[in-house]
Amino acid sequence: MMENEWFSPGEIKFTRRQILWILENAATLSLGCWPVDPAPSGYMDLSTIRKKGGKEGYFVKPIEIIAEVEQRLEKCGLDGLILEAVECWGKSFTSMASYLKMPEWSIKVRRNNALTYAASGPARRWHNVKKRKSETYHEFKRRRKREKAARKSSK
Repeated sequence: MMENEWFSPGEIKFTRRQILWILENAATLSLGCWPVDPAPSGYMDLSTIRKKGGKEGYFVKPIEIIAEVEQRLEKCGLDGLILEAVECWGKSFTSMASYLKMPEWSIKVRRNNALTYAASGPARRWHNVKKRKSETYHEFKRRRKREKAARKSSK
């Protein structure tokens, strides 16, 4: 992750990079504050962020976004918790492997699966949309495994 990476609320489309950025800033977002833009000075004037005459408070959007990511991770079960522990709490793959009595490579695969599932764009994977049929996290993992096997066999 780039140190100076920053997204405005309107830029959030739930891509992989944005999911990781949201998780890195989860504590700030949970408080109802948007993280400060690190460029150029890092100074933030709250009066420019709050909408005058808006129907919702300035704190609503950050809380909605972190709640959306948390809901997406909850759909992933243990894999979502692994992603959260590594990205939010700073746990290493080695320590997670030790805690969960799993090989380190398995922790990395599970973290990446959860990230890919959560980073489904604005449309959640478990809802039917025009672009794709809904699928649970387990269906998603099975499909990815089949696709990976098909790619290997075609080489």
